[in-house]
Amino acid sequence: MDVLFRSPLGALLARPWVDQAGLFGIRRWYLPLSRLWAAANAAGDDVAWFRDEVGRPPGALWSDSLVRRILARHAARQATADAARAAWDESLFGGERRQDRLLLLDRQRRAAATRHLATRAAFYPLLFPERPPMARWQIDRPADVDRDFAEAFVRPDGLYEATIDAGAVSISHAFARDGLREYWLRAPTPASRLRGRSGSELLYARVIEPADRPAVASLVTGSGLCLEFDLWSIARDPGTRLAEMGWRVIEPVSPYHGLRAMPGRYGGEPFFAAGPTSSIDLISGQAIESALLTAWARDRWGGKVALAGISMTSFVAQQVASRCHLWPPDARPDAVLLICHSGRIEAVTLGGALAATLGLDAALGRAGWSRAALTRLSGLIDPTEQPAVPASHIVSVLGETDRWVPYDDGLAVARRWRLPEANIFRYPLGHLGMPVQLTRDGAPFERLKQVLAS
Repeated sequence: MDVLFRSPLGALLARPWVDQAGLFGIRRWYLPLSRLWAAANAAGDDVAWFRDEVGRPPGALWSDSLVRRILARHAARQATADAARAAWDESLFGGERRQDRLLLLDRQRRAAATRHLATRAAFYPLLFPERPPMARWQIDRPADVDRDFAEAFVRPDGLYEATIDAGAVSISHAFARDGLREYWLRAPTPASRLRGRSGSELLYARVIEPADRPAVASLVTGSGLCLEFDLWSIARDPGTRLAEMGWRVIEPVSPYHGLRAMPGRYGGEPFFAAGPTSSIDLISGQAIESALLTAWARDRWGGKVALAGISMTSFVAQQVASRCHLWPPDARPDAVLLICHSGRIEAVTLGGALAATLGLDAALGRAGWSRAALTRLSGLIDPTEQPAVPASHIVSVLGETDRWVPYDDGLAVARRWRLPEANIFRYPLGHLGMPVQLTRDGAPFERLKQVLAS
């Protein structure tokens, strides 16, 4: 994939047309298959349970024999993936210290997880004659949200206050590959609301750094919605590329994703399908977790620590930039990189192309949410009027044709926060083209290094 992105063909992918093609694939195939896959994760080989999870009554649309065959294949791969993860978890954070053994266990875990994820394709026959829904909707009622967030509406800062204890972080044994050292961190989440989200009670983060030279600085970097790099078997992922540039990369696994997926849900599904509080819990909770990882990095190495977020986690990074004055000095980043960010979550929800494709705007409307109510709620996770990090230490990267996370609102944040022009990168592309562009052009990360060195 890395070779493809850097090739002449990669230049064609860093273009606005990719967003429309991506939306078509997401709506027609990826998310309906993901919903079937997640239902199978919950049901095992129980056909009736599977139909109930999908919302298809017994005898409707598909024969039991077809469903049973698909579920049997899926259940076998799921069991293998679960066993490989358990062995990996026990060995990395337990008594195993042989690097070759740890590397093998990590490869086996990723390979088994990738094969399990790939069983989505086995459900293709069940897309006909009628496609299943793209998500299992459990939208909160406005009255319940008003009750649960009554204090936060009065004082939003309270949502981001937590005890930050770097000593709570467990460090796995390390192993090396291709000139890089890799290990994992694990800790109880310091975010109280995430402790009530099944699967997300524990924070996981991968650390990857140069093995043969000192790192230039530590970089806590998040990922996008439904992306689960912690489960994939790929030779060079974004963390690997950044480590090769000299960074010590700390990659937290976002709540509801990968190693922290919610039972019976596919990676990322709760972020939008169990909203709007699920979105608030991820953004505020991962912001607090980022503070913990920043404090841990400073406690272990000292030196500078930066934070980066793209798409979904750009909202996390904006909140860190907005609220980090609430945390001890060691938990505050020295610089922040915002990629594909936007200033109004309400506009993303009701005006973004991805939200419309998902049907999120319609689901919220059915649950009784008005634009005014969502605007009030989005104040809990929108960037503040002025950042707590110096504007000269914030870098913004935007796609000028991005309609998934609207470009105009992202640029408005950069202007309102008075970022220097040298810190604002704008590319003539959309949302999906940005990862390709950043693989081909590392200028925003080089600028982040310059900011840290200033």
